[in-house]
Amino acid sequence: MKYNSSYWEELPQEGKEAATKLGYSHELWDADKVPESCNQYWEDLDKNQQQGAEEMGYDEHSWNNLKATRRRSTYLSYLSHLCFVLGSIFYLQLSMISIRWDQYTRDHRVPQSVLDEDDDDTWEEWSHENNHSDILEVREDYWIQYERSNVLGAFSYAAMGFIEMCSNRNGYTLHNLLMPLGGLLGMINALQYEGSAMQYGSAASLTFYLLSCKRLDFFFVGSALECIVSYAYLAGFDGPLLLYLDSIACLLWLYCAVVGVAAEFGFSFEQFLNKERAISTPCSPLSCAQQKTDRYRH
Repeated sequence: MKYNSSYWEELPQEGKEAATKLGYSHELWDADKVPESCNQYWEDLDKNQQQGAEEMGYDEHSWNNLKATRRRSTYLSYLSHLCFVLGSIFYLQLSMISIRWDQYTRDHRVPQSVLDEDDDDTWEEWSHENNHSDILEVREDYWIQYERSNVLGAFSYAAMGFIEMCSNRNGYTLHNLLMPLGGLLGMINALQYEGSAMQYGSAASLTFYLLSCKRLDFFFVGSALECIVSYAYLAGFDGPLLLYLDSIACLLWLYCAVVGVAAEFGFSFEQFLNKERAISTPCSPLSCAQQKTDRYRH
């Protein structure tokens, strides 16, 4: 495709005219969506549509080969949405686990000097001195749940990033690498929870998430909030407020994921209902173009 690596505003005038002949609009083009003409074989296109396809660099053979490619892209898009939703759920679960653990340690009056220690001997000594033998089991269960949710959340975001990177029209750019790199770093960090090293790894991973954002939206706000919380921990701050801010950020991520799924399926359903004509309007009040572009960068 002659203009495959361009966004609508970057297209030359002849490119916009060729795309318009096929039924594209600004919204469809930037959302990586296609008009109904792109689901037809070459022989089913009218003369004007064939001319537009030729101006965009297609011939009959290459055009007809697009159907299988588009089907794969649709499946990848659904898989990417699923990874976003699952990752956001796991991160929200991680936040809830941390809040419950914080409340538990406050109820049992565990001193900060003990909380800052990672070795089992310190915890065992304190539990015997204060007759809290059950806290060792609770602590072990906490770390198991924490590690599992952290790894699964980071893995889901990394998978989403790789899928988007492979299907992105701009190809393998540095910007497209930030999300999968952030996810991979988060997974490595979750598997080696060791005090300050874990905090630095978490801050770096969240910074990659923030830098992967392309616009000011809910995912950007959530990622910025996560970075603030992470850097506050590095600066020595602590307390329930940071945990609740972390939960708010995770809720913003989950909101974005759910809205993205609704937009994707809503758009697909409208295409199904209108398959006799090209669709050139947004599928929801939050346009499918914005939702598609924003689902991991918003």
